[in-house]
Order: sequence, then structure tokens, then C-alpha cells
Amino acid sequence: MLKRFIDFCQTEKIFSVNKIVVAVSGGADSLALADLLIRSVRRFKLEICIAHYEHGLRGKDSADDAEFVETFAKNAGVKFFCGHGDVKNFAAEKKISVETAARTLRYEFLSAVRKNLNFDAIALAHHADDQAETILMRLIRGSSVDGLSAMKFSTRTEDYGLLIRPLLRFKKIELENYCRARGIFPRVDATNFETDATRNKIRLELLPALKNFNPAIVDSLCRFAETAAEESDFINSEAEKIFSKVVKKNFATGRIELLREEFLKLPAAVQRITVKKFIELATGSVKDFGFVHFEAVRKVLINGLTGVELPHKLRVELRRGKLTVTENLFANCAS
Repeated sequence: MLKRFIDFCQTEKIFSVNKIVVAVSGGADSLALADLLIRSVRRFKLEICIAHYEHGLRGKDSADDAEFVETFAKNAGVKFFCGHGDVKNFAAEKKISVETAARTLRYEFLSAVRKNLNFDAIALAHHADDQAETILMRLIRGSSVDGLSAMKFSTRTEDYGLLIRPLLRFKKIELENYCRARGIFPRVDATNFETDATRNKIRLELLPALKNFNPAIVDSLCRFAETAAEESDFINSEAEKIFSKVVKKNFATGRIELLREEFLKLPAAVQRITVKKFIELATGSVKDFGFVHFEAVRKVLINGLTGVELPHKLRVELRRGKLTVTENLFANCAS
């Protein structure tokens, strides 16, 4: 498996950088990643450290996980960093799910470790089964091709920096077998077997059911994700080329405007990406905006409608062939 791992990382140019923070939970996936990276240090001239975030959700088990990972790191001669947080309180304060809160705090911790060490990237142990679950979850919720590209081998993010996923071509069973062969005995998180979270339901119920129709469903979904990513990258590059012709800044008003006449010349796929980029430029973020919102804006432009309401008390308005984002005054009055 080490050879496959090295060959894959070389082919996909995973290690274009060499100072890596490895996120390790104590499960088979992240321990396999850490061990493979440790064995690849000389081959790729890597400098790595191991980081673990203790969520405080499982009492003594959580504390034991942290101690286990610390021991693993020390035995391997790798620097170890541990973070702690009150996920439940954070979730209540931000009015988000515990799952989302845990992910946010974990990534913030990993990013802080990376910045403090002046490292280049964070390595995550997402694997092929995770990718398949993500695709299914996004299909169920409704997503564009951009969203269905799901996780990529490397992603540069504004909030957390460069994220790399060297295990996306490996299945969970392969990682578990690798740990056994290496004499590594992972921790088991019992919450992974509870069906109260959407991802767990997909993992425990939906994916096994789909395997009755296609035993290689994980492979099929992962191939779909890679194809969708390539197509999404192409569409984004096309949208980037024409963006300055379609979207302008009105220096008299200071507003960002989208020109309907130029927009209507574009293929539908490029229109959708252009709308997303326009809203992000005009508002600063597309957080909480989904396919349904972007499509509603596109229909305003195609059909020459007056406008449509958006999240965050915003509204797009089309006047004299120019689309702008404005504050939704009606929403403010209603609140």
C-alpha cells in the first residue's frame, strides 16, 4: 500500500509543499495517513507534525483518544499538538448543529497550528468512502455540478489555507487492513454508529442499500466526483475569462452591476457560475446561498423580472438591463 500511496501522491502532485500538519483523530483512517506520511518523509522531503482536537463530546473516551494519539506521535518521534473545546456550547451559541460546530472548531485549531509553525498545509484523512458519502449527501440536499465535485485532492481555502487529502483513492477497508498489517490498533468512536446524523445514516443505511444495485458504488461515485471536478474547473475558467465583460463596478454609485445583455450571450453552465461569482463579489460571501438562490437570480436575468429576495435580508434588482444586490427593505420592516 505504501507504494500505491507514493505513486498516487506523485501523480497528483500532492506534495507541492513539504511542511504538513497531519490531522489525527485516533481512528483507522487518520492513523493510516499519519503512518504513511511518516514512512514517506524522506521520499518527499517532508516535515510533519501531528495535531489532535479533543471535542469534549464523549467524556473520558475523548480524553483517552487524545492521550492515545499523543503516545502514537511520541513513539513515532513526531511533534504533537492538542486542542480542546466546548463544542456543545459553541453549537448553542452559534445556533448550528453539534456536527458543524465540531468541524468548525477542529479546523480553526488545525489552521492555528499551521500558522503558528509557519507550515504549508493540513493533511486530512478523507478517503473514498467519505467522498461517496459526501456526493450522496449533496445529491439529496440538491447541488450544482460545482458542489458535486465534492472533495478534491488539494484545496486552497481562504479560512484554513491549503488542505490536502492523500487518501481519496483509498477505501476505508484498505486503511483498516493497513493498520492491522502495521500493528496499529485504532480507537473506535461509538458515535459513528449512531443514525442521528445525516452522514451516519448515509454510511450505515443508504450506501449498503445501493451496493445491492452496484457493488462498486463507491468507485462509481468517486469517478463521478473527479469528473465533476474537472468539468467544474473548466466552467470556472471560462467564467473567469468573460467575467470582466459581464460584471462591472459603477464608480458613480459604488455598486457592482451585472449586465443582462452580455449575460444572455453565455451558455447556461457559465451563467450559473457567473451569478455565483457576482453575488460573492457584491456581498463578500456566498455562505448560506444555494443552487436554488443562484438559479432564481439567473431566471430574473433570463426572463427580465424585477428581482428576487435572497438570504441575509438581501435582494437582487434588475433595472435598465443592470442587476444589482440591494438591501431587502421589506425584510427589515418585517423583522
